Amino acid sequence: MRNNIYRLAISLLTIMLVAGFTNTLSAQSAPENEGSSIPAKKITVGVSFQDISNPAHANMYNYMQSKAKSLGIELVMSDAKADPLKQREAVENFVNAKYDGIIIHAFDNESAKDILIRAKELGMFVIAFDTKLDVADAYFGLDNVEIGRTLAKNAAAWIKENFPEGERVEVGIANYPLNQVCLDRELGIKEALATEAPNAEIVAIAQAGYQNEGIEVGEAFMQAHPNMKVVIGIDDAGMLGIYESVVAAGKAADDFGLFAVDALPEAVKLISEDTIYRSTIYLDLNNIGEQMIQTAYDLENGKEVEKVVFFPQIQITIDNARDFLTE
Repeated sequence: MRNNIYRLAISLLTIMLVAGFTNTLSAQSAPENEGSSIPAKKITVGVSFQDISNPAHANMYNYMQSKAKSLGIELVMSDAKADPLKQREAVENFVNAKYDGIIIHAFDNESAKDILIRAKELGMFVIAFDTKLDVADAYFGLDNVEIGRTLAKNAAAWIKENFPEGERVEVGIANYPLNQVCLDRELGIKEALATEAPNAEIVAIAQAGYQNEGIEVGEAFMQAHPNMKVVIGIDDAGMLGIYESVVAAGKAADDFGLFAVDALPEAVKLISEDTIYRSTIYLDLNNIGEQMIQTAYDLENGKEVEKVVFFPQIQITIDNARDFLTE
């Protein structure tokens, strides 16, 4: 009887030791936090553009979507279609839906400020694109007055090369007054043109932020000002329409020049072919779009971010246009 009890005790002790050793091995080989890890929180970001029909912004958004997918971020796009009231409604919907943050291409600093302040009070982050906002956690954009000055300097340099000093040169400006950014560019154009090319005279200003507007404005410019020799625009989209009208009017000659910004593929191609489209400015918006998404991810995860990021600027002319051609 005593021997049986002894054998039973030895057996139980052996089982306990083996079980303990097995558990120790399991604990050592199991990944850290296995069985207790918390899935990463899904991040949802509302994106509001003034008008996504702008080709430069549409292409940038494609890069934003790709980057967002890689980081597990859901983007919800709202196209304001050039309507500030529609943008306000969209931003309010983002706030009511309790998204994690907002990326906004605002019309100006005040157009949706009250709603964005409420968003911040609710713990949402705000990233401003192109239009600087006081309420934003981060801003990606330009000194747009300086961009206007650069446009005018590009045009002025060409005027000096192609016209005798003191000869009057008629200039048209394609603007987009619905947008503070473009008003700033127009201001810069006027300021720099007055100092860099005093023989240049602005004879017409009209809204042409998009290609269809540009076609109409180009026709009006050519009819009302047959001696116009230069047009400076706040973007390539509108200038491409103006280009069509100038060509159609038979005014495309060695003494005519178009100057804009955004480096749309169609514009770069025309520059490379030595047409009247003389220069544009490359801003690398696709990379900027990816950076905005990374900043959204970092803000939501409590990381430090750059508060102000300026777009890189490269002037494209006949000398380097082929380097920027896309397939």
